[in-house]
Amino acid sequence: MRIFAAADLHNRSLGDLKIDGVDTVIVAGDFTNADGVEFAKETVKKLEEIFPDSRILAVPGNMDVEGVLNYLEEKGVSIHGKVVEIDGIKIGGLGGSNITPFSTPFELEEKEIENILKGIECDIAVIHTPPLGYYDWIAGNSVGSRAVKEWMEKMKPKILICAHIHEYEGVAKAGDTLIVKLGTLMNGRAAIIDTDDEFRNIIVSFVKI
Repeated sequence: MRIFAAADLHNRSLGDLKIDGVDTVIVAGDFTNADGVEFAKETVKKLEEIFPDSRILAVPGNMDVEGVLNYLEEKGVSIHGKVVEIDGIKIGGLGGSNITPFSTPFELEEKEIENILKGIECDIAVIHTPPLGYYDWIAGNSVGSRAVKEWMEKMKPKILICAHIHEYEGVAKAGDTLIVKLGTLMNGRAAIIDTDDEFRNIIVSFVKI
């Protein structure tokens, strides 16, 4: 499977993107800047044009208003709180973030995150906020989600794609899970993830678009 993954667009257009051989497109949240639904609609439409033969999946981010989640649900691309299966690979997701100091539109208490993730068993997890301790350091503090970390350690997805903290982009191994922390598409960053069906050979390429 070849995945094109992006996040934290914050109203940045995709432009004339062209990547060949993509099976699945993943948007890991923050289409917008808490300013409505229209840009999310435009982005999904653009992705459908760029990747007409690919499955599009997405979760909203903490900066996306409730209408964004509703739209993603209506379009059949949301994986917030659910799992879909593509060619035998299960992909599940969680949108929003744990509580921030900024009172953004879609924030969840750790217990809420824990309860949503209870129903998620998947090979690839798409979670907007990173697990606690991974690419989540702000002013010397680790601000990722404890509940996401605990779920990851228990359920052991093969790949966990996350975003949210703009300062970081990278790959880390956490037990059996490969964490792919996306940079911001707002700054032209995205990733291509290539994997075989058994996840024995996973190649992550960060790209400038």
